[in-house]
Amino acid sequence: MNDSALPNTMRFVRNHLTHTYRPWIDMADVAHRSTQEQEMILLSRALAAQAVAMLTGCSPEEAAASVVDGPGDSGIDAIAFSKGGSDIWLVQAKWSDKGRARLGERDAAVLVTGLQRLADQRYEGFNSGIHASINRVNEALSSPRCRVHLVAALAGDARLTPQVEQQLDLVGEGFGFAGRVPVRVHTLGLADFHSAARADTRPTSVSLSATLTDGWHRSDAPYPAYSTSISAGELASWYNTHGDRLLDAALRPYSTGQPDPAALSRLITAPEEFWYFSNGITVICDQLDAHFLARRAPGQPLRLQLHNARVVNGATVVATVAQAVDQHPATGQLALVPVRIISLGDAPARFVSALTRASETEGPADPLDFVALDPIQRALHDEFAKEMHKEYTYKREAVAPAPDAGCTMQEAAVALACAHPDVSLTALASADPTYLWRTAPEGAYTRLFGGRPGARQIWQSVLLLRQVRTALAYATAGEQPRARDLAKHGDLLIAHLVFRSIDLDTLEGLGSADRLEDWAAQRTWEIADLVASAIERLYGQHLFLASVFTDERKCHVLADDVTRSLTASLTLFPDDSSGARRRHNSVVTLVDHGRIPEGTRVMYRPSSIEERAIGEWLSEDPRRYLATWTNDPRRPLIWEIDQQAYSPSALVRHIWSKAAWDEAPSVVQGVRSWVVPGEGTLADLAKALMPANGNGGA
Repeated sequence: MNDSALPNTMRFVRNHLTHTYRPWIDMADVAHRSTQEQEMILLSRALAAQAVAMLTGCSPEEAAASVVDGPGDSGIDAIAFSKGGSDIWLVQAKWSDKGRARLGERDAAVLVTGLQRLADQRYEGFNSGIHASINRVNEALSSPRCRVHLVAALAGDARLTPQVEQQLDLVGEGFGFAGRVPVRVHTLGLADFHSAARADTRPTSVSLSATLTDGWHRSDAPYPAYSTSISAGELASWYNTHGDRLLDAALRPYSTGQPDPAALSRLITAPEEFWYFSNGITVICDQLDAHFLARRAPGQPLRLQLHNARVVNGATVVATVAQAVDQHPATGQLALVPVRIISLGDAPARFVSALTRASETEGPADPLDFVALDPIQRALHDEFAKEMHKEYTYKREAVAPAPDAGCTMQEAAVALACAHPDVSLTALASADPTYLWRTAPEGAYTRLFGGRPGARQIWQSVLLLRQVRTALAYATAGEQPRARDLAKHGDLLIAHLVFRSIDLDTLEGLGSADRLEDWAAQRTWEIADLVASAIERLYGQHLFLASVFTDERKCHVLADDVTRSLTASLTLFPDDSSGARRRHNSVVTLVDHGRIPEGTRVMYRPSSIEERAIGEWLSEDPRRYLATWTNDPRRPLIWEIDQQAYSPSALVRHIWSKAAWDEAPSVVQGVRSWVVPGEGTLADLAKALMPANGNGGA
């Protein structure tokens, strides 16, 4: 079309797109087309790139590199990612010289199909541009914090027809993204592109306004600087306005864009305390102007205008505060953030570089450093060595032992979480493994280790978790990507269900991994099939699996559904004609020797921790302490309350459940919790019957 015939708005946008993106847009695949066709394709691709630049704040060169338009694009003209990698932007662009571009129903359907294919990892037919982004796409879609943005970039008005709106609005529901992992729909029209062209959306310097109302201190040499606090709401507004441009360019590669989970929890639950725990942020600027809001005196309310401002320390704090205020707006007024503001003026480059380098190693204290101070961990280290001649490492710098030689505290924590009756722990651990070794209230460390699990219990739990993971890897080798994703993201939930289906006292009696292998493989495959079927039945075929196994509610629903569907317990100890013997088990030993007469009354002896947690509930009905012994090697205890048969550990867990002890430990030392009055615990009685070199089960 003749340029003079274009409306002024269209001419302005067209000239801006051509001037800005022609040097960067790849046109090699359409070199054989006519000049007019090439020009239309360039404008369409430039429009997609401009949308990326407007939504992510990246440079024109970076935006142009995100364009994947061409045969085999499945309706996706550009793919872009957030700095942290958890957000993915899928853009479809429509250019019209007359300013009448629309997104039709077929266009929307093709875009949705492209998203479905990416979610299902069905890459056949995609062009080379999309294939080049596959690894980053998978990283984004696998992130527990994934957000998907569908963008319609239109050289026309931004209105969609009701039918198209309905198509796009249903995407989130169809993919199971409601809540934790949303699909957001954005429309950009000609007015948006015109405004962006007028403002030139290439990254420019950031100007900030900082309000100092809670006291401040000023230093004048060698560089003007303020030490103060600002409200969480003001810091969040900086980030919401400027995004990653708020961060110094040298700091961006080191920023994940993700909040610190412990700090986020503290900020939301106790915003008034955040200032005491946070290291805050450091902001540098080229120049600042100070304006007193009332009386001109040190410490009085002040507003600073910062020119060419950027954060050089505290990127994680920025992300944490922004997310907290987004989730709980009241936090913005209740929390204060420590901040240092430095005006550089003509400071030498080495000084600025040193400030940035100091920030590159910033991060929250490693929770493993606190774990290493817990006497329980040292005791477990010694117990592993003494009782089993194995190594247990718990310090951050320690080298992990070989699989047969022992395990780490981290592996033990994951195994104990899977063994815990609360399936929520698997969801929280899938979202952030460090949750398991952070202390309360931010983590589950106390729930896992506070009950002082024994070394042998931990080792058997680790062995079972390893068997589950091995079985999943074997079963999904060579399978479709969906099956591999199930094994990758769902291993902890599946392991939890395997733990649910085995009697813990029986698990403690296993002598080696060999005896467990066949049973664990069969149970794992059965449960994995049931989990896959339940997901498809309850949530549909196109759910991103990473979002399922980090969602506590979904994990509860799936665990209950699968538990109802499980077949009767598989035989753990088939007849062994080879004469191989399993390790001595306390209950089996007592039954084999007839040590406790049938009908003997036994009593539950809670630990001090249990007494504090459920002692009042137990005392409401003294029968809750009582059980009757039967010579059943699997379920020898008949509880006085319901007259049902339990193993020692299972009955302790049942009591904890009935008492609604939500913070109950992960493991149970059942045979040490039940006492024959006047004689000792079941563990004590069994130990006296075992050979001197036997390894008695506890």
